[in-house]
Amino acid sequence: MGTPAPGTTLGAYRVDGVIGAGSMGDVFRGVDVGLSRKVAIKILSEKHKDSNELRARFTREGRAVAAIAHPNVVQVFATGMYEDRPYIAMELLEGTDLASLVDDDGPMTSVVAARAILDAARGLDAAAKAGLIHRDVKPSNLVRLTEGKVKVTDFGLAKPVDPGSEPALTALGVVVGTPDYIAPEQARGEKIDERVDIYALGGTLYFLVTGLPPFRTGNPAEDKYLKVVARHLKNPPPDARERAPGVDAELADLARAMMAKKPAERPDYPTLIARLEAIIQRLQDGRAVTLPPAAPSASRSDTKTPFVGGDAPPAFTDDVGATHAAIVAVGAQRLPTWAWVVTALAAIVFVGGLVHFLGRGSTADAGASAGTGAAVVDAAVPVVIDAPPPPPLPTAPAGMVLVLKADGAPWFFVDARPVTAAEWAKGFPKLKAPKAAALDKPVINAPYNFAKAYAQTVGKRLLTDVEWQAAVTTAGVIASPSLYEWIAPASGKQAPVRAPGKQAMRPLAGGADVTVRLAKDL
Repeated sequence: MGTPAPGTTLGAYRVDGVIGAGSMGDVFRGVDVGLSRKVAIKILSEKHKDSNELRARFTREGRAVAAIAHPNVVQVFATGMYEDRPYIAMELLEGTDLASLVDDDGPMTSVVAARAILDAARGLDAAAKAGLIHRDVKPSNLVRLTEGKVKVTDFGLAKPVDPGSEPALTALGVVVGTPDYIAPEQARGEKIDERVDIYALGGTLYFLVTGLPPFRTGNPAEDKYLKVVARHLKNPPPDARERAPGVDAELADLARAMMAKKPAERPDYPTLIARLEAIIQRLQDGRAVTLPPAAPSASRSDTKTPFVGGDAPPAFTDDVGATHAAIVAVGAQRLPTWAWVVTALAAIVFVGGLVHFLGRGSTADAGASAGTGAAVVDAAVPVVIDAPPPPPLPTAPAGMVLVLKADGAPWFFVDARPVTAAEWAKGFPKLKAPKAAALDKPVINAPYNFAKAYAQTVGKRLLTDVEWQAAVTTAGVIASPSLYEWIAPASGKQAPVRAPGKQAMRPLAGGADVTVRLAKDL
């Protein structure tokens, strides 16, 4: 007994390769030989083959999900046995789970997060109507497909709302689920219903717009399993605007309502879906416009690992199938002041030249009418038009420096120095306060996810590698050769860091010599 090799046939399916492994099963890429359809085949791990409970739970997952026919739930095609271990054949979703998307690109905008949660709510509502509680809703179990749709995956911990004559596989008082998104009643091991999934979906919404789970402090010593669970039990639901002020107020309030301590105070699925639809409509109609679909990034899609569930799309898809590549604030389309100045000066020069030309033409015509029979043009006299002065450069915000392109055009603003420990502490007040002697020094030991969250909080962003190299050679920018600085990755999950004078970047999860410097667009 062991792992099926490529070419192994499981019923109607042929195994083509390995995708990955989960807590309960190993996942393989396969194909339906008869239909030439790509599939994902999930097989119970060999280490669990002697566990009657896990075998039963695994089989139940396949039966339960197969009964759900909904576009926002992963589709199960068949179940079977391989060497006395159950397997499930399901659709192969080439895509990216929401946790990875936030890790890669930072927190989502309010409208993008609302669309993802709306899709997930629709899928979970269908599961609840089919009598199934997911019990492990979290960002990594929600997958965005290439066309933009989000699907709910991994029903490995699913439980029937009304088990009927089916034996209980998890005893009352036994806790299952992920601590970052676990409902209070689920953490206490009490009787549960579909409202635990609504609670977890509210925590997921908080994560999507802030980049951090709702009850994490950022201090590893304070974020141990039992301490996080205790906060779910005791602390009031956090307001996403405290960590990310740009989050839509109504959406932040909805996330808090979904995480109400008492199940009865949480919105049910019809109410939740209606509120999300209204929020999305308001954001589109009142403060946003829709742009045409954008082509997917080749560098990103080329490096994606297939997931038993979805891919990073250029957009989300609405109910009528229209794909929106991006939602952009109307105000963001306004030209910067220097661009208007350049445009005005160009118009003045054009009008002056036109008047001069028409004046010369009139003089020539007058000479011709006097009897010469031809227009008279004095080619020896040059036409001189005074060149306009160069447009004024944008004024950098306090503490920042303007970076120019190679041709002298304004590019972006950059912090003159890294973020200080005092500034960092204001952004994360729950973290351990820095020592007084370090307050004015660059923050160090800064995790990458925290750097992205802090940037969003203060309305800035991390620099790309090309921008960073231009910034540190700009007059007025102070950089320490002993400190590395986070930069935004071109692709992949792990962000690289750079240090002045170093030729190569190095990928890190964080470290005592890593600090943060931010940029701001013009």
